[in-house]
Amino acid sequence: MFLKRPLLVCILISCSIAAACSASTSEGAESLSSPTTTKTPATTEAPTTTKTPATTEAPTTTIDPSAVEDALQLENYIAQAASFSQSDAAWLLPTDLTPKAGGAPGYTRYVFRETSNGVVPTLVEGPIGAQTRCDQPSLPCSYLDLVDLKNSGDNPPSELNMSQGDLNVLVDQLDTLSTFALSYTDVDTACSDGFISDQIQTPNMGSHFYKPEFVADGIFDPAKPEILIYAPADGSLHQGSLGRCRNGVWEGPSVVLTGTAFILPPNAFGSDHPEAFVSDLDNWHAHFNLCRGRSTGSDSFVTKQECEASGGNWNDAIGWMLHAWVVPDFDSQLGVFSMWNSSIAPVSTSSQIAGDRLVRGSDFPEGAQQSLISNFAFDPVIEVDVGQSVFFNNSDSVPHTVSAGTPDAPNLNTFDSGLLNPGDNYELDTSQAGSFTFFCALHPDMTATVIVG
Repeated sequence: MFLKRPLLVCILISCSIAAACSASTSEGAESLSSPTTTKTPATTEAPTTTKTPATTEAPTTTIDPSAVEDALQLENYIAQAASFSQSDAAWLLPTDLTPKAGGAPGYTRYVFRETSNGVVPTLVEGPIGAQTRCDQPSLPCSYLDLVDLKNSGDNPPSELNMSQGDLNVLVDQLDTLSTFALSYTDVDTACSDGFISDQIQTPNMGSHFYKPEFVADGIFDPAKPEILIYAPADGSLHQGSLGRCRNGVWEGPSVVLTGTAFILPPNAFGSDHPEAFVSDLDNWHAHFNLCRGRSTGSDSFVTKQECEASGGNWNDAIGWMLHAWVVPDFDSQLGVFSMWNSSIAPVSTSSQIAGDRLVRGSDFPEGAQQSLISNFAFDPVIEVDVGQSVFFNNSDSVPHTVSAGTPDAPNLNTFDSGLLNPGDNYELDTSQAGSFTFFCALHPDMTATVIVG
C-alpha cells in the first residue's frame, strides 16, 4: 500500500529557511489536516551521485559488427559494446532508495516501475539538476523552428538557455544530421547499408534501425547517427514483430523515415551525461531492466526470468541514448530532442502524450490524483475534490519537500512531507475545502497551489 511520509519540521534546511520555519504562520492561511504518517525516510542526506563506474575498460567484443545479421545478435553486440550493466551504472542512481512506481519517461529524471519482484528503475534522463526541457509547442524547439529562428537573426528565448552563437552551431549540427537521414528515405537503402531493425514499433516513435559499426566506435558524430527510425507508412500501430532486413532488402510493411537516434557507450564516451550537441536541449537517457520483445514487437518491464521465458531479450541497462527528429515531414513540436514525437502514430496532442506516459503502481488508489515533482518544479495548480487524495511523486534527481505555506511565511504545522528522496510518494490529506499554497523547503523557488473542492 502507499505509505504517507512523516511530519518533519526544518530538517536539513539552510539557516535562512530554518529561521523562516520558526516564523508565525501566514495570515489568512486555511487549515488542512496533517497527513497520517507511518514511515521514516531511509536517509536525510542528499543522494550520492558521483560514484565511478566499476568498469571503464572497453569490453572484449565476441561479435564481429560486420557479421551481425539479426536483431538478437545486434542487441547482444550493443550490450557488449556498452558494457553498461546495472552494477556498473550505480553512479546514475541515488543509494538506499525504497521507491514507489512513478515518473513519466521523457518528462522526468527518474522512472521507477513495478514488477513481480518489486519496484525497479527503468530510466534515468538528463544531467543532474534542472534540465532544459523544450516540449511546449509555443516555444521554437523543433528542428524547423530552430532553423527559422537562426535565419531570423532573433535572439533565442530565455527558456532555451542558449546564445545566438550556440543556436547557429546547433542548427549546423542538425542540418548535417538531417542531410544524412534523408539519404535513407528508402528503407532498402538503410538495409543494404547495414542498418538492422530492432523489429519493435514504439508508439509516438517508431522502430529503431541500428548500424553495428557506428555503435562499435563509441563516437558522437552528427554526420553518422547510430540509429535511423522508421514507422509504418499507413500511420498504423503494427501488431507483432514489425519486420527485418534480409540480404539488404526490407521484409515488412511499407515504412517511412521519421527520425534518428544516438547511442553512446559510457565506457567509450565517458560516465557523465554526454555533452554532445551544442546547447542544453539534449537530455540523454539510459534504459534499465528492459525486456525487448522482438516476437511481440513491443518492450516490457518484467523480471529477467519472465523476460527470457517469454522469448524476450533482457537488458540490465543500455547506454546513453537520444532521439533527434530532423526529418521535416515529422517535425516534432515536442522538441527536436524529445523522447516522443506527436506527429507519429498515434498522432496526439502534447498534453495527451504527457498524460499517457504517467507511471503508477498497482497499489495506486482508484480516483486519486498523481502529481509529479520533476525538473525542480511542482504542477503550478492542482485541483481536486474534497476527499480526493493527491499523491506527490518525486521523480527528480534530488530530495524535495511538500511544505505548507510559502518560503517567507511557512506553515509546516498544517502539513509537511518531510524529506522526499527520488521515488518517494507523499499523500496529501484533502478532507477540507480551500486553497492552499505550498513550497519546497530545500528549493524555495519551487512553489505551487492546491485547490480542494
